[in-house]
Amino acid sequence: MTAGSAHIADNPADDGATVNDRDGATDRFAGIDTRLYLVTDSAQCEAAGRSVAETAQAAVAGGVGIVQVRDKDIDDGDFYSLTRQVIAAVDAATRGTDRTVPVVLNDRVEVARRLIDEGENVHIHVGQTDATVAEVRAALGAAPLIGLSAANSDEFAAARDSGVVDVVGIGPVYDTSTKADAPDGIGPDRLGELVEEAGIPAVAIGGINAGRAPDLRGRGLIGICVVSAICMADDPQAAAEELLTAFTGSDQ
Repeated sequence: MTAGSAHIADNPADDGATVNDRDGATDRFAGIDTRLYLVTDSAQCEAAGRSVAETAQAAVAGGVGIVQVRDKDIDDGDFYSLTRQVIAAVDAATRGTDRTVPVVLNDRVEVARRLIDEGENVHIHVGQTDATVAEVRAALGAAPLIGLSAANSDEFAAARDSGVVDVVGIGPVYDTSTKADAPDGIGPDRLGELVEEAGIPAVAIGGINAGRAPDLRGRGLIGICVVSAICMADDPQAAAEELLTAFTGSDQ
């Protein structure tokens, strides 16, 4: 999905379809269910007694449609190994199905390039202080999806003008302890305004759990991102199922 061709899932509870089954979708997200997006946290997974890969496999089995590998505290070599483990876990969770669950790397462009060169179909998400999206596209080529964290008019305009951003992440929606420097939560109403302003497919992140997910319906999102609601859960598969039902308003 290219910048400027935003597909907005105004009411994800309308049916059980993926984003691509609705009018206005393009093939950048073809076959991908964007509604529930897991961002991993290694420390939280360890605290819950599981590896990141074990958490990802269970979460995908429960309905997670995109997995982002994020760990700011390890070097590229360890991050490569971690991502390889997550790729294998996602493959195991989707084996025998027709599901496509993208694995997204947080920031690590060189690791992504290495994996692509090895034949893996990986994607990338960057923040405003990471490599620019133009640099990412030049480094990785046309195929990978590029996500960008964005929060205001200037950042949305730059994302649209770049022509290479597929999805923006907007938040934090609620106060969150996952990132120590995170600002206060913007709330669901302001989120909806920003999604409309963005003009690019958008996912929400920050403090989202099953109790809050229903308030994010009808905000123009293609999905919600969660971290601790799955990484810290006793049962990541059940947590994913509950989150998806809460966001869509129907059993999956």
